[in-house]
Amino acid sequence: MSNCPKCGREIQGGMRFCPNCGQDQSVVVPQDRRIPTEDVPVPPPPSGSPRGGGRRKWVIGLLGCGGLVALLLVALLVVAVVSGPTKQTAQSGGGGQESSGEEEKEEKKKSEPKKKSGPENVAVAVGETAELQDRDLVVNEVQHGYPPRRGQRLEPGNELLRVYITLKNTGNQPINYNPLDFKVQDSNGVQKNYEGISDLPYRLEYGSLAPDGTVEGNLAFEVPQGDNNLQLVYQANQFQRQTVTVGPL
Repeated sequence: MSNCPKCGREIQGGMRFCPNCGQDQSVVVPQDRRIPTEDVPVPPPPSGSPRGGGRRKWVIGLLGCGGLVALLLVALLVVAVVSGPTKQTAQSGGGGQESSGEEEKEEKKKSEPKKKSGPENVAVAVGETAELQDRDLVVNEVQHGYPPRRGQRLEPGNELLRVYITLKNTGNQPINYNPLDFKVQDSNGVQKNYEGISDLPYRLEYGSLAPDGTVEGNLAFEVPQGDNNLQLVYQANQFQRQTVTVGPL
């Protein structure tokens, strides 16, 4: 134990600053600047503690508690600094997992077969397949100027158009087909039904197709001669309003 050179209070060994007046113990204080011991206020000792030496122990204990609190604060600060990046890394890792899950969903969607179109209008060109929910339609061949049967009279400026189609049932229920489901529309928007030519080879009749069944046949239409914007309109399902447009013919 030593005494403070300024206030004269006892100081525990190893302490650099006086707990009473804050004097640096490495600095020598001149005699005329020293504070008499009896002028320094001393806090009363705790109740029940002995006088004299108890006061000194109370001051030392107070300093010891302050040091412990300081150590706890430093420890908490170190834990906060260390755990911060770790938590952030964990969160970023979780985000990576979520991103990976979304990528897997996208890949799964790409690998799944595309569903056929529902109730809507489908437009294709000659030779292309129009895919609907339960059937496929292809216009395989188109012939302008098809010769009319004997005795058949056409309107002036008109000609016969022969269209060869293929219809396939791709659903799991039978479907009906009828030549009246097909019309040809000219550049003015006029639609005409097929011509019932009895001697037309491979003429398309009406009937029913079982699942995976296919039917092929010819249809003949009277159209304006030289019209380059003719279109075949197929009403696949009147209730669902599925329509296929093929052209130009």
